[in-house]
Amino acid sequence: MPTIELLRHGREMGARLAADLGEATRACIAVSRAEASALGVIALVGFVERGGELMLLAGLDGYGTETAMLRRFERMPGARCRIYHAWSGTAFLPRLYVLDIGPRRVVYVGSSDLAASGLSRDLAVNVRIEGSASEPELERPMRLFEELFWSELSWPLSYVFEAEYEALRAARRAAIERAPDPSAEARLGFAVAEKLGEQRGKASARRHLLVVTAKSYALCMQTKSFGRRRQAELDRYGKGDPFFFHVTGRGRGLRAMGMFTGETYRDEAPSIRGMDGGAPPFRKKFVVLGELGKEIRTRPILESLRPGAPKHWFNGFVQDSHTLSIEDFEALRGAFVSALAAEQGTSKANAG
Repeated sequence: MPTIELLRHGREMGARLAADLGEATRACIAVSRAEASALGVIALVGFVERGGELMLLAGLDGYGTETAMLRRFERMPGARCRIYHAWSGTAFLPRLYVLDIGPRRVVYVGSSDLAASGLSRDLAVNVRIEGSASEPELERPMRLFEELFWSELSWPLSYVFEAEYEALRAARRAAIERAPDPSAEARLGFAVAEKLGEQRGKASARRHLLVVTAKSYALCMQTKSFGRRRQAELDRYGKGDPFFFHVTGRGRGLRAMGMFTGETYRDEAPSIRGMDGGAPPFRKKFVVLGELGKEIRTRPILESLRPGAPKHWFNGFVQDSHTLSIEDFEALRGAFVSALAAEQGTSKANAG
């Protein structure tokens, strides 16, 4: 009886696919987009180098596929690559992965393309099916892959077509960079983030000030996750809770506003384990609602709310991460939004 699992995020897909690939002898992949960025998430090159058989079929919709990646595998024994030419206004969107592991077979069907975004960052939903390769539920995906791979619309990559495709791909990239107006998109994003921060500040049970060093802040923003040494320490941060990052150090202060979005997980990535002293392994994902180019001082924003407070009250306030009252959060949010709007106005004036 096959086992079926629902994978709720791209990083789950990437982690499970990487583990399965380590045991597989054959991988058949049909995706709408194939990018070299995927090779940083799954060891597909190593899989072929150790004798694994790879059959890779990629679409051309949106000019997302990188032909250089296909060429790289074509030069390797054991790998075959083809491109699928969708026709008559249709799109090629299979996102199908079939891996053979001895008598077993693992199939992934879903929304993750062969790219780092779909295998690590995106909110991509996928279904994983595992069982005997002879079971109907696992035979049919392989038959479908073979139909697509050997279809009359599936061709090997020719050098003439590749040159024309890459020229159009470069032209499309240039057009996207010109329009729509990036500043208009930034203003829309700013308006959405401002409204979301305001709404979550009122609706959430808790609001937080995350006190971090500059080094920890950089890692948090790189991974879009906040970490602690023990899993229980992250239980105070609920999904949908808004927060501010306060960066410690002379001249530092409030730097970014965000919102927690995920459940606690353990991250064993080299970027986490390889940090000096090791970064906290238990982490929780967040989205960034806004980031300042330069910190603003936190103390003056809150001082007016504390008449008669002891002289050194702020030292204790930023000793460690903690929850914020609605009043403190709103004061920080108002100052943060004003500072961010001023930065964006300055950037627009300089660009003009």
